[in-house]
Amino acid sequence: MKYIYKILFIFILFVSVFSCKDDDEDVIIVVPENDRTEQQVEDIDLLVTFLDTHYYNSAEIIALENPTIDDLVITELLEDETVPSDAMLLMSAVELKTTTYLEISYQYYVLRIRQGNVDNPSPKFCDKVRVKYEGSLLDGSDFDRSSTPVVFDLAGLIPGWNRVLPEFNVGTFVPNSDNDGTVDFENYGMGVMFLPSGLGYFSASQTGIPAYSNLMFKFELLQTETADHDSDNIPTYMEAVVDDFNLNNKNTDGDMFPDFIDQDDDGDGTLTADEVGVETYTADTIAALQMVLDELVLADNQLISPIKLQSNQNKYTAKRITILDDNGNEIPNYLDATE
Repeated sequence: MKYIYKILFIFILFVSVFSCKDDDEDVIIVVPENDRTEQQVEDIDLLVTFLDTHYYNSAEIIALENPTIDDLVITELLEDETVPSDAMLLMSAVELKTTTYLEISYQYYVLRIRQGNVDNPSPKFCDKVRVKYEGSLLDGSDFDRSSTPVVFDLAGLIPGWNRVLPEFNVGTFVPNSDNDGTVDFENYGMGVMFLPSGLGYFSASQTGIPAYSNLMFKFELLQTETADHDSDNIPTYMEAVVDDFNLNNKNTDGDMFPDFIDQDDDGDGTLTADEVGVETYTADTIAALQMVLDELVLADNQLISPIKLQSNQNKYTAKRITILDDNGNEIPNYLDATE
């Protein structure tokens, strides 16, 4: 049964890998692949040209207390035109970033409109995020956008997203001014990512996105939730190689399942979830539960799981997880087959 579960889990998780949209009607067409290094050179030339010839309404954005992606306007600089005094050329405002993906060195650019609340967390590359976003090609044509906040699993998105969003902090939610029980967000991370095709869909064309398209995404990073893809009480980011962006590169017991989808990481016959200490806390509201969690003093080997709504009980729960090392050999129980 253990292996049947894992096979089903793999299928469900990866059926949408490298997709940035939830649209079941999208048809993906794969064309013969170009050399990635050569394509990256072409892509960077196009991105640099775009950034050198477009500006954004910087003064207007700065003046807004809570700007949104709808407020951010990117405009082409016409021939013989100068950048307006209340605007900024994109190339003067963006940050150049580098990363390695599929053993290829990639460059991409980020326009940091707002960092977000520095007292709030940033997502890990494999966490869940709640965002508002707008995706477009460099010619200005939109191919995707969200009118309301949506939740994505960064582990299943194109690689540009899990490089960019962890560099921002999430916002703070506040009760809606209409007192209707909903919440608004303020001081959230906001920016624009400019991605070469190699960090996007590369040779896979979709509706509105030709193969080898450079992509531009405006985004508001509202919330994040620590992911635990195999529900073993160990966060996914702890079951991956640090800074590797590859969930498949850590496999403690050497079986066919990487740790992040292996419910028995060390292969000792005891479930990982049973090899850590777990204390569960429950309250009727998120605020009440958060107050309880804020009072907890965490040791170096402890962490708090995300707050979850138990819909069958209308209760909110969270766990304090303790990483155990019973024999003191500095290998946690859940990774120590000899323990």
